[in-house]
Amino acid sequence: MTWTARGLLLSCLLLAAAACTHAPAPIELGMQPAHVGYVPAATAILPCRAWPAGARFRDLPLTSAKDDEVQAICAALDKAILDGFSGQPYMRGYAPRSVKKQLDAAGHGAALDQLPQLFQHAPDSCLECKTAPEFYQRTVKDRLDFRAWLGALAKDAKNSDAVLLPFVTYAAEKRYNDRGMHVAERAVGVVLLLVDATHGELLWAGGREAAVPNERLEAAKVHVDLAPPAWPDATARLLTEDLWREFPGRQIY
Repeated sequence: MTWTARGLLLSCLLLAAAACTHAPAPIELGMQPAHVGYVPAATAILPCRAWPAGARFRDLPLTSAKDDEVQAICAALDKAILDGFSGQPYMRGYAPRSVKKQLDAAGHGAALDQLPQLFQHAPDSCLECKTAPEFYQRTVKDRLDFRAWLGALAKDAKNSDAVLLPFVTYAAEKRYNDRGMHVAERAVGVVLLLVDATHGELLWAGGREAAVPNERLEAAKVHVDLAPPAWPDATARLLTEDLWREFPGRQIY
């Protein structure tokens, strides 16, 4: 091998090693590796909302549900979260209603309405992020305006050391033909982000997706009278114990 060929080979190996070294670690659901064993003393639970429209990530389906349908899914998720904290001695959380009351008392009642703007795409946003936790960790957590908002909110909410952000990431209806089987389907995705109130670090992430179809075997084209399942049917498949997998301090009885 000539010196030139060896130099080219060495350069390629160095570039490959650099690429491997700088590739960000994937953001998985569950407890984040840097925070294993940490249990927040108090968590401010925010009300569920639709994932901000200006914070798209690569694998996010488009929402086709109406606003009131998304709100109904959020209401079910809010209830499931409060039920999930009930009877858990190591999970101390302040309910959304209590958080809102504390914010109002501090004169910061509009703080919750500011959240979507804090998640908007910007020149520094992660363009290759595939999931909501990854978008949060790579794009949102280090924004100074978000950090200031988060710290102020946690202080108003009885000095909570963590904040739980629940989102409906998408709610979509579609119709298609599966080899002669006509399908009307509704699908829903949700994500829960538990973040450190001081530094914005992602402590834990939970999420689920569920799709429920109505099917009919028919030779003709899809008829408009093939109704999709009700949204609660899809939502019910989401709200299971698996949504809480690895949540800090959670006891499974």
